[in-house]
Amino acid sequence: MSKNVTHVMAQGLARKINRYARKDDLGLKKMAYSLEIIFLTVSKLVVIYLLAAIFGVVVQTMIIHFAFGLLKHFSFGLHARKSTVCTLVSCVMLVLVPWGLSGVGLGNDIVAVIFFAVIFVLYMYAPADTESRPLIGRNYRKKLKIKAVCAGAVLMLIALFVPNESAKLLLTLGAVFQGVCVLPITYKILRRSERNYEPYELYS
Repeated sequence: MSKNVTHVMAQGLARKINRYARKDDLGLKKMAYSLEIIFLTVSKLVVIYLLAAIFGVVVQTMIIHFAFGLLKHFSFGLHARKSTVCTLVSCVMLVLVPWGLSGVGLGNDIVAVIFFAVIFVLYMYAPADTESRPLIGRNYRKKLKIKAVCAGAVLMLIALFVPNESAKLLLTLGAVFQGVCVLPITYKILRRSERNYEPYELYS
């Protein structure tokens, strides 16, 4: 589902809801934006899990998605500027990579080393924001950093104690993918700006 389609759908539904909610123009725009995000997210999930079902890796996709999503919830990081690019990259990371690594596993020693590296990255660089979503507020960012590091530690414990080596690999990969999303070098390679909150706080 393209962004133009979801935009039209969100605007139409927002106007219908607003017949009863009776929000002002700003409230209507916020509601339409929220609905558009929901539509885009649902459409991406449908594409990802439909593809996962075709490739027979639904469970594997769920595992790697869980690890990636848990860390991203607190550490934020890069987002693709276009919805189609985001969907394509997500399909590669969450479907094609697990499918290509089917039957491959990791031992606890390697899992621990990789997770310590990821947690260090989260401690140093999380949370990382984007131009469209600056993370304003020093205390807010500090809380997110602590939560991101704690989430990384919890995820590491899960990966260490889960008995299946394939699951260990998928949990570790999900964490690595999100770690890459907050690295400054990734921002530089993709020519994206860092610390987008600074202009908002400079004159506050």
